[in-house]
Amino acid sequence: MRLDLPRSRAGRGLSLTPLIDVVFILLLFFLLASHFDRRQTLRLDTATVTTGKQDADRPAVLRVRLHADGTLLIDGVALDPNRLQHTLEEHRAGRPDVSVVLEAEAEVRLQPLVGLIDTVTAAGIRELSLR
Repeated sequence: MRLDLPRSRAGRGLSLTPLIDVVFILLLFFLLASHFDRRQTLRLDTATVTTGKQDADRPAVLRVRLHADGTLLIDGVALDPNRLQHTLEEHRAGRPDVSVVLEAEAEVRLQPLVGLIDTVTAAGIRELSLR
């Protein structure tokens, strides 16, 4: 005859140590995998609506086109990207009210475009629009 005795509960306890280890490993993974970049905001004013009249007092507008391969065109003329700030400063010296229209191809990545915006603002030009 066989007796069914209850087993002792001492051997069935769960340890929380492996669970805590897994939580700390996940925490460490997410800390190392995340980026702690400094976030910057760009202030972009919307363009105002203008009429079709041409003014003699109208400010000069430079069209800067950025291609996906990194080439720059200012009013259709190719320019070395390293000379962009100097060229913009020369235009600004001639016409302090100069404004810049940035045109970028669809394939242009965001970082070169933001770098271009930084270069334009570093040249002292305050009127900037994106297309």
